Amino acid sequence: MGTILVFLGGLGLFMYGVQTTSDALQKFAAHRLKQILQSLTKKPFMAVLLGMVITVAFQSSAATTVLVVEFVNAGMMSLGQALGMVLGSAVGTSVSIQLIAFQILDIALGAIFIGFVLYFSGKKQWKHLGHSLIGFGLIFVGMSNMSNASAPLRNIPEVFGFLARLGSYPFLAILVGLILTTIIQSSTAVFAIMMSLAGQGLLELQAIVPLVIGAHIGGTVTTLLTSLTAKKMDAKRTALANTGYKVLAAVLMYPFLTQFTQLIQWTTGNLQRQVANAHLLFAVLMVIIFFPLNGLIAKGLKRMVPDRGDKDSPLKFQVIDEVSIEVPAVALKQANGEMRALGDFIGTRMMQKIPAILLANSDNLVEEISKVEEGVDWYYRHTMRFLAVLSQRGLTDEQAEESMKIQFIAKEFEYIGDAVMAMALLAKKLPRETMKVPAENWKHLDELYQRVSCNFAKVMQALTLWDSQIAAEVIREHPETSRIQRDLQFNFLAQCPQLNSQEGNLKIEEMYRYATLDSINLLYQVDEHTVNIAKVVMGIV
Repeated sequence: MGTILVFLGGLGLFMYGVQTTSDALQKFAAHRLKQILQSLTKKPFMAVLLGMVITVAFQSSAATTVLVVEFVNAGMMSLGQALGMVLGSAVGTSVSIQLIAFQILDIALGAIFIGFVLYFSGKKQWKHLGHSLIGFGLIFVGMSNMSNASAPLRNIPEVFGFLARLGSYPFLAILVGLILTTIIQSSTAVFAIMMSLAGQGLLELQAIVPLVIGAHIGGTVTTLLTSLTAKKMDAKRTALANTGYKVLAAVLMYPFLTQFTQLIQWTTGNLQRQVANAHLLFAVLMVIIFFPLNGLIAKGLKRMVPDRGDKDSPLKFQVIDEVSIEVPAVALKQANGEMRALGDFIGTRMMQKIPAILLANSDNLVEEISKVEEGVDWYYRHTMRFLAVLSQRGLTDEQAEESMKIQFIAKEFEYIGDAVMAMALLAKKLPRETMKVPAENWKHLDELYQRVSCNFAKVMQALTLWDSQIAAEVIREHPETSRIQRDLQFNFLAQCPQLNSQEGNLKIEEMYRYATLDSINLLYQVDEHTVNIAKVVMGIV
C-alpha cells in the first residue's frame, strides 16, 4: 500500500510540475511568443519549428493548438501553415520527454531552490520565471519517486507477466497506451510512467514502441472531443488533423514495427532513453511524411468540414472559442474581439433603428428590437461566465486588469441595449391610430440622436484600434451633448403647461410630449454609457 501511495504521490508531483511550468511560462512569455509568431510564420517550415518551440515553452501541445487556431482565424497564417505547427507540436512534446529522460535530480533540486529565491524576489516577471523553475524541479522529483516505487512491482508475477506479454501483442499495447493517455489526459505523464517502469526493467523495448504510438494517439483525444463543441471550423479542422496525422502514421508504421524497434535499439541501450527516442522518431517521421502534403490536406479538410452558412443563431459567440481558456493571453484577446462584435451588433441592430422605432407604426419592429436585446443580454451573461472561468487559471496582474476592463465594457453595452429597448417600449405604449411623432418634435430630437450615434461610432473605432485619442474625442463631445439634452428638456417642459387642445387630443399630445421627453433622457443615457467605454480605452476607469 505504501509503495502505491509513493507512486501516486510521485505521479501527482510530476503532473503538478508540468502544469505549473506551463502556466508560469505562459505568463512569462506569451506576448513575446505571439510577436515572434506573427513575424516568422510566413515560411512553411518555420511554422513546424515554431510549433516545436511553443510546445516546449508551454509544456502543452493543447496550448499550441489554441494559438494555431487563433492565428488562422486572425488571418495571420493559412490552415496549411497551421497544420505545420501541429506537426511541430508533436516534436516539441518529444523534446520535453527527452529532457525528462535525463537523470538530473540534483540539478532539479537546485532549480527548485533558485525558483524559490526568484519567486520571492518581488518582481513580477522574475516571480513567473521562479514559479516555472519550481515546477521544472518538481517534474524530476516526481519522476524519482515513481521510479523508486516501481521497483517492488518486479516481485508481483501478475504485473510482471502482463507487462512482459505486451511486446507480443503490439495492437493491444497500442490500445493500452491510447486508453491510459486518454484517462490521465497527459501524454507526458504516461511517458513518465513508462520511463519509470522501463528503468526497473518492467518494460521491454518490444512493448515500449507500440505503447508510445498509442500514447501519441491518446494525447489528441481530449483536444478532438473538445473541438466538437468549438464554434470555429478551423478549430475542428486542426483537431481533426492532429488526430488524423497520428492515426495514419500508426497505420503506416504497424507493418514495420520490428524494423522501427531495431532502429530505436540502435540509438541507445538505455530503456528510459529508448522511450524518449521512440516518441521523437515517431514525431519526426510524421513531419517527413505529412509536411509536404499539408497544402493538399488543408484543402481536403475544408471540404470535409465546410464553413457554416449564415443560418446559425445569433446567440453564439462570434469570436470567443472555449478552448482558448488553455492560453489566457489568447482568451483575453478573443474576449476583446467579442466586445467589438457585440458593439457592432448593437450598432447595426439597435442604434440605427432608433429613428424607425420612434417614427414607425410597427409592432414587428418592437418585437425585433426585443429579440436583439435578449441577444445582448445573452452575450453579457456568457462573456461574464467565460471570464469567470478564465480567472480561475491564475492570471497575471495585467491580465486580471484587462479582464476587469472587458467586464466593464460588456456591462456598458448591456446598459445601452436596455436603453434602446426602453425606447421601443415607449413607442409601443403610444396610441396606435396616431403613432407618428410630430415632425417638429423629431426635428429637435434628431439633433441629439445624430450626436449620440456619431459618438457611438467613434467609441467603436476607438475600441477596435484601442486608440486613446479617438476615445478622448468622445469624452470631449459629451458636455455639448449634455447641453443639447438640457435645452430639449427645458423646451418640452415649457410647452406642456401651454397645451390647450380638446380634452381627447390633449391627452394624446401630452403622451407624445412626455414620451419624447423620456426618449431624450434615454438617448442621453446611451451617450453616458458610450463615454464610460471611452474612459476604459483612455485608462481612466
